[in-house]
Amino acid sequence: MEDGTPGAVIDVALFRLRRIWSRPLRARKAADPQRPVQLSNVMVVHAVHKLSLDVAEVTVGAVAEQLDVDPSTASRLVNDAIGAGLVTREESEVDARRARLVLSTPGRRVLEAVVRSRRSYLDGLMADWDRADREAFARLLTRFAEAAMARPADAAALDRLIAGALEGGGTGGPAGPGAAPRPGGPVEPGPAPPADPVADGGGTSGSARRAPTRP
Repeated sequence: MEDGTPGAVIDVALFRLRRIWSRPLRARKAADPQRPVQLSNVMVVHAVHKLSLDVAEVTVGAVAEQLDVDPSTASRLVNDAIGAGLVTREESEVDARRARLVLSTPGRRVLEAVVRSRRSYLDGLMADWDRADREAFARLLTRFAEAAMARPADAAALDRLIAGALEGGGTGGPAGPGAAPRPGGPVEPGPAPPADPVADGGGTSGSARRAPTRP
């Protein structure tokens, strides 16, 4: 396994970022103060907002696609967000047999607060960088994210590699474009920096639906 290649260095950096950014999502201790809203609510708020920019009406099915979860999980998450007062369910203007999802006024305020906080934090991390470095990083990271969206990792190939490793077989290279990396590094399904669900492209990779790792 080569550790000095750009891909290896990026892999380690992304793994570290995933660990850092997952910390706020871990379950809190009983003595910790209660959150005003659950982060799963915020995920739904982001999804509804993003989808509303692209489609005429947002449905639970569309939220499932955006969050890459199965419909039953999406339904539960949406109901939780509705119960928290962040999303409302209204009658569809296109099909009376279904409902559309719309952000409530509190939902829009929460969205704005979360985005503002996250972007302020990111700006602070790069506060001592030269302007040229910040712009180059933004450009290259955007290019990297677009490449990952266009060619997502092949989860089935990763499963085969892991199965082969467990059986003591070889650890040959990836089977083709988008295939999973060699075993040996952190086994993480496509770790990524903190994506901005407001600006992110969304969509699914065609892999099996999975429950979100976030609350």
